[in-house]
Amino acid sequence: MPRLVDLLSAPGLDTLRPLAGPLDATEVTGIRLEPRAHGLAAVPAGTVAVLLAPMPDHLLDVAVRDAAAAGAAALVLPGGEQVTGDIAVHALAERGRIAVLTTDGDLAALVVAVDRAVAGDSADALARIGAAARELPSAAGDPERAAAIAARLLGTPVERRAAGPGEEGASAAGPDGEVRLAAAAQPGHPGTAIRSVLALAALTAAGGGHGDVPVRSRGHLLAELLVAPQDQTARLAARGRTIGLPVDGRHIALRIEAAALPAADRYRLLDTVLPRTLTDIRQHADGHVPDGVHWNAALVDDALLLLGTWPTDPGAPGRRTALALARRAVDRLRRLHPEANLRGGVGAPHRGPLGIRTSAREARAALLKPATAPVTAHDAAGLDRMLLEWYASDTAREAVDELLAPVTRLGPDRADPLLRTLQAYLDHNNSPARAAEELHLHRNAVGARIRRITDLTGADLTDPETRLALQLACRARLTAPKGPA
Repeated sequence: MPRLVDLLSAPGLDTLRPLAGPLDATEVTGIRLEPRAHGLAAVPAGTVAVLLAPMPDHLLDVAVRDAAAAGAAALVLPGGEQVTGDIAVHALAERGRIAVLTTDGDLAALVVAVDRAVAGDSADALARIGAAARELPSAAGDPERAAAIAARLLGTPVERRAAGPGEEGASAAGPDGEVRLAAAAQPGHPGTAIRSVLALAALTAAGGGHGDVPVRSRGHLLAELLVAPQDQTARLAARGRTIGLPVDGRHIALRIEAAALPAADRYRLLDTVLPRTLTDIRQHADGHVPDGVHWNAALVDDALLLLGTWPTDPGAPGRRTALALARRAVDRLRRLHPEANLRGGVGAPHRGPLGIRTSAREARAALLKPATAPVTAHDAAGLDRMLLEWYASDTAREAVDELLAPVTRLGPDRADPLLRTLQAYLDHNNSPARAAEELHLHRNAVGARIRRITDLTGADLTDPETRLALQLACRARLTAPKGPA
């Protein structure tokens, strides 16, 4: 029987997002919908148990404990629920060797997909072949990326070489020579899927050299624009116009450092996370993406660069959209690879071909700032610099120290998280939900920290002058370099 980590690559399971616990601890025997949490104690061992209704926070640890005691392989929470800030749930999941996941997809389709993947029958093989036919064209002419997509869809390593004993292989002739792919052989229907997907991947990898397939070319050209000498910009921009890269618009660059990820996972980000993230933003009330905006992606220096291009000045709404995209993309990656501690940087909007390079440099520079949040925006207005100069004066430092003293007396380990929470809360106009999203906490944790701060300081956060004073104080203190002056 497969383990959960082997199933996550199967078609139809891309809506599942890991939240806590190991993905490879228990073999999966099937899936079961549970209308009530108290039924979790009786699920068969190896079951992926899917709750039909959202779970109150105070009962979630009980649900995890019951499912683990029954030997379930996983507990799936509906509606995209979050438990990132719940330490008890994480501890219970690790101790009980059970994965906790969330999904915002169709539960009936999820049941069908898990049953199909566990069975490994002809339906599963056809689903994997169909997914390959949809996804592989985006890697035309790119053997490394084609191999990475095939490996992800098959759930087994695919390498660029001739097949050896006990392996399946496929090859195709391309303009740069023969492309060969190999993977471990498997019997029955899984073997059929491997042979078919390898053949599709080899043909795709070899076929992109004829005519420069647009999707592939735009990504490669964008990467070339960012690393080529500046005197080559005009030539590359002219080529970009011929293949549909909107080099003449207003650009905002998002850079996600991904060196800690395997190459296959970086390609997976390009192929799946970006399209799904854009869909999320279109459905988000305060993240509308206008029809005229184009998004392109490239891998540059082991980092993922996403470039949003507006036909005119994007203004504040466009900058909010870019930040929302960065936060959601980084959030997805951090859940999939918590050990990598991934971060993102966002540049300011700039115009034309040189604007692409400028915004990309700003996005990279934003990542050099202190890591107070998973995503950092470029300080286009120079606010941080102005605050540091202000904070350098004895008078300003004394005022900040006096204002924040009730919190800082707790010591750095306890004070800094409170101050970061207060800054995010004030930056988002006293919204605990948006502060929680930025800090990857539950909104109840944000509320508890804010109450702790107001209890300590006696501050009235409904008063505009008090809010401004605290916002400037937090920003200056958290931005200031540590250590002696």
